[in-house]
Amino acid sequence: MTEPKLLSTEPAQAEVIEQEVEAALRRHGGVADCAVVFAGAGESARRNCVRCGITGKYPGLTFDDAGVCSLCVLYEENREQIDAYWGDLSELAPKLRAKAEAAGSEYDCLLLFSGGKDSTYVLYRLVDLGLRVMTFTFDNGFISTTALRNVEEVTGELGIEHVTKTRADQNKIFLLSLQEHKSVCNGCFRSLLDLSTELAHHRGIPSIVTGLSRGQIMDERLSWFHQQGIFDRDEIEEKLALGRRVYHQAGGDGAEAAAVDAVEVVDFYRYSEVTKDEIRALLKSRSKIWAHPDDTGFCSSNCLINDVGVYVHNAERGFHNYEAPTRWEVRLGHLAVAEADEELQGPVNSTRVKRMLAKIGYPDPAEHPHLGARMTAYYVQGSSTEEAVRAAVASVLPEGLVPERWVAVSEIPRKAGVVDRSALKAPVATRFGRGNEDSSHPLTPSQLRVTERTPLAEQARALLVTLPGAVDTAKVKKIVLQLLMQHDTMRMKFTKDEHGWRQQPIGAGGSLPVVRLDLSAVSPEQEPALLKRAVAKLRARLDPAEGRVLQVTALERGSRPAGLLLVLHELAADTASWRLILEDVVTACRQLGAGEPVELARSEAFPGTTPIEPPPAATDPGPAGAALGVLADVLPAWLGQDSVVVEVADHTAPHHRAGRVVGRVSDVDFWRIRPDRIEPADGPADIRYDHFGDVTTLLPPGSPVRVSDLPEVDFTELPGEGPHRISITGAVRGGKLRLSWRGAPEEVVQRATDRLA
Repeated sequence: MTEPKLLSTEPAQAEVIEQEVEAALRRHGGVADCAVVFAGAGESARRNCVRCGITGKYPGLTFDDAGVCSLCVLYEENREQIDAYWGDLSELAPKLRAKAEAAGSEYDCLLLFSGGKDSTYVLYRLVDLGLRVMTFTFDNGFISTTALRNVEEVTGELGIEHVTKTRADQNKIFLLSLQEHKSVCNGCFRSLLDLSTELAHHRGIPSIVTGLSRGQIMDERLSWFHQQGIFDRDEIEEKLALGRRVYHQAGGDGAEAAAVDAVEVVDFYRYSEVTKDEIRALLKSRSKIWAHPDDTGFCSSNCLINDVGVYVHNAERGFHNYEAPTRWEVRLGHLAVAEADEELQGPVNSTRVKRMLAKIGYPDPAEHPHLGARMTAYYVQGSSTEEAVRAAVASVLPEGLVPERWVAVSEIPRKAGVVDRSALKAPVATRFGRGNEDSSHPLTPSQLRVTERTPLAEQARALLVTLPGAVDTAKVKKIVLQLLMQHDTMRMKFTKDEHGWRQQPIGAGGSLPVVRLDLSAVSPEQEPALLKRAVAKLRARLDPAEGRVLQVTALERGSRPAGLLLVLHELAADTASWRLILEDVVTACRQLGAGEPVELARSEAFPGTTPIEPPPAATDPGPAGAALGVLADVLPAWLGQDSVVVEVADHTAPHHRAGRVVGRVSDVDFWRIRPDRIEPADGPADIRYDHFGDVTTLLPPGSPVRVSDLPEVDFTELPGEGPHRISITGAVRGGKLRLSWRGAPEEVVQRATDRLA
């Protein structure tokens, strides 16, 4: 295939472009260091692996001294563990039958049937195994006429019930897929899975069978885990199942959570290592009806629009979007290098591609070159946010040269003073949204203040909310799953190395952090002590380094109102974020009460892509002023000073942020207090005041959910010690401001209490 000429960049040209963009980055004072990588160019791009043939244009590859690529090395070093994932065809039928019998289904599986050679082979083999099969085809508007004819005639020949569905907005989905992934396959596969999952759930079929090849399974399902050192079959399966929930819910219009939970996706070729020649031989011997579709794209046996994805991906990413799965077929022994080369070097009908691009509404890369789509900017963050750096670069560079991908790193690797671009991790997303990029980010200033408290693992606020009616643990899990899916900070791990603290999203792995506690047989007098113990246990289960920042307990309380006990780590949320989370809890409770699925709004990505608007300069301390007036009367006199600087965190104030941001981004103010006045000051300070106001206002007005005022579950309280000499917390209880102290003598506390009386 020939790339659009304007994007066919030689190594020397690519180097000039990289240097130009790097210069623009360095002119911005908020970047400590940077490097720009132009995909598909440079010396490594001219290499091919001597073993699998993969091109050096594929991002993230390195080659050893013998010319073997890092993916081949990974496979050879872990071959036994990787191959243990594959099964045997003798396992498949019993697995599908057992699930169907347990579900009382009239069918053993729903097969995704395109009419191409691979899925047609799968259909014949499933029937040979004696399975009761129903088939489903997604017509994306560009399916081969021959493939559709195969679908109708083969299912008719075998007496198979078949359903074909389409989507009126599929062109819009293709457009979004091209914009985000530079491929149409991601958008098509999303629609296919959403529609088939809903159909299977509606018909009570517990298993969907796909015809993904082993190369596709490796690339789409497994490679990300292997690069993280995860090879255990059970762990991979568990994380894939949870990742699939997130995948379907991303964007808000996917299959319902209940359908996703009820239907398992099973890859036929996980249990069969049949070769392409064997597939062709069976079809030739078994069917006089099936015909090889010729009215397709070069890399597809059923679809025309596939060529659009190949064309755009090659132009804007610099390499073929089938490069990875095809080379995995070589590594697995299913394809020779020469055959793989032939599959990836076929021509694209540019006239037809341009027609389809116009129909979808995506600009032709040849006519509207956007070199930034092939660039990744790696930067060491200084004093500016990513948004500020992006904006600064965009103001001095042509639109087409602004990098599309931005990765914050702790340092830029160099050899002999020259940037080692091969050591930089390139962002490569897979169908399920995973990638091998360094997606970590520095902590916000507010988060860094949290790390100064000990013990860090237990720095979490606890809140007990009472619910109308009885508590249903299954429904609570639905709520928590939605919270995890919609708010990135609840799926973040926090680690520290020699370069400092970093945070990184890790996906919704592991079991849901929900337990049930039955207090129905406990007297009201006994309950507070048990709740206090429950809060301590939930805090002890947290581990920010492993991404465990949330714990939830569903409380059954007999005749007393049922409740949710929520414990959320301070690194993951500020008080403004708690308000948004509680709004979601209220929304979910109302939806479940009305018999509706839980559908929550997704928060803006955090951190790294969300612009944080700086708060206006404070002219008065606001709601915290009353408490500061009391402190001004007692602290300077006790300390023998004319004035004292206090670090103030006002938890009643909504943080100034663009969009619906859940995360710890709110910051503190500093005030100098004297008996006669209070004025803004510069930090740092060794006295801290946290002002919460009335905690019941965390919930939206008219909420059926209520905040419990039990002192054993005190939202304003954090365990352990902070870096400040004196810490004071203020909250309105019973209509009056109450102060809690740490580090001050009793006489100071008493004077302040008397002053408030």
